[in-house]
Amino acid sequence: METKFDVIGIGMSTVDNLFIVPHAPGFGQKCRAVDYSRQGGGPVATAMVALARLGAKVSFIGKTGDDPDGDFIKDELLKEGVDISRFITECDAKSRVVLVLVDQYSGERCFTPRVETCSPLKIDELDKDFITSAKILHLDDADEASITAAKWAKTSGIRVVYDGGWYTENACELLKLTDVAIVSKMFASEMAPGMSFTEVTQKLFAMGSKIGIVTLGENGCVVTHSEGTFQYPAYHQVEVVDTTGAGDVFHGAFIYGMLQNWDVKKMAEFASATAALSCLKLGGRAGIPNLKEVIDLLGW
Repeated sequence: METKFDVIGIGMSTVDNLFIVPHAPGFGQKCRAVDYSRQGGGPVATAMVALARLGAKVSFIGKTGDDPDGDFIKDELLKEGVDISRFITECDAKSRVVLVLVDQYSGERCFTPRVETCSPLKIDELDKDFITSAKILHLDDADEASITAAKWAKTSGIRVVYDGGWYTENACELLKLTDVAIVSKMFASEMAPGMSFTEVTQKLFAMGSKIGIVTLGENGCVVTHSEGTFQYPAYHQVEVVDTTGAGDVFHGAFIYGMLQNWDVKKMAEFASATAALSCLKLGGRAGIPNLKEVIDLLGW
């Protein structure tokens, strides 16, 4: 099948209601927000938006209810040029909505989700021919549908990238099918208690990933690949407003580097810079830069 998209993503999608606050209020207290925004969210969904802004052709496969929140999620993706031709809308179901409180001074945040009532993506809702037409498949969960899609990709010679944001019992099965594993420090700590983050990246590599990465927020990331292990620092030349979605943007930018066939250190540098720029505005998507903005920051 002819390649139509550089990257196809499968994952969770949300509506994020974001409030910047000077402190988190306790029960019975009131805290006035200094800013507010409503944006689409979700790990792979936001990575697809980042890729689209950088110039890649992308498609996202997700699932929402048929409520106004689901319409908002889809409209936000379409507005960014993300294909949603295989997106699933379930009747009489609620989409996932998240309350995000962002600390006014540090940019750190906390989340309170309203869990959706629509069912998870099912294997029979995926189109094998469509998924195996991409150059790269990006996933954010180790559910049955994602593992099946990863198997299809591997047998078709398509690279698989896994955003390990949360650890589940099926994660190791997906990791064995993954070419690039980029996991959070929370995922790393739950997968391998007692191991250093460097040891976790080496474990990811030993499990089959050609590149294993643990993202560490303001401390950058640790990377292991065929030529060894290194730590790349985060960019601190930007004034952080909100760190929401920075890890998702890192994934999208790293995948962009894969599409360009850059070496691993260049991909890490590019991804770190792109993620840093995304922190300049409230929300996971408002601050995502275009390619020129990243190149200007890097001085390339």
